[in-house]
Amino acid sequence: MAEVVSSNDIKTGMVVSEPVVNSFGQTLISAGVEINEQHIKLLKLWNISCVSIKTSDGDELEELSEEMINLGLERLLKRLTWKPRNENEQDLIDLGIISAVNLIARK
Repeated sequence: MAEVVSSNDIKTGMVVSEPVVNSFGQTLISAGVEINEQHIKLLKLWNISCVSIKTSDGDELEELSEEMINLGLERLLKRLTWKPRNENEQDLIDLGIISAVNLIARK
């Protein structure tokens, strides 16, 4: 699970659950990165107000089976009207698959 935390409450050792992007759409901190002092300074420099942080709740799927990935992709493709043209768009597809699988798993 993830929790949105104010940048003022960010501590070293916390792990980012979603990429932190600036106002230009550039990734400042990737998902899965453990926060250090440099990251905290970067957040202040870019005036980032909040960050999505991983919590210790065990609700997240650790490993996705191929069957679950295919099911998530199938569900996602029913809604998409475009094909990824670059790496960033492919990342969006991958995040959509994970989100779809999480929704399926909760039902």
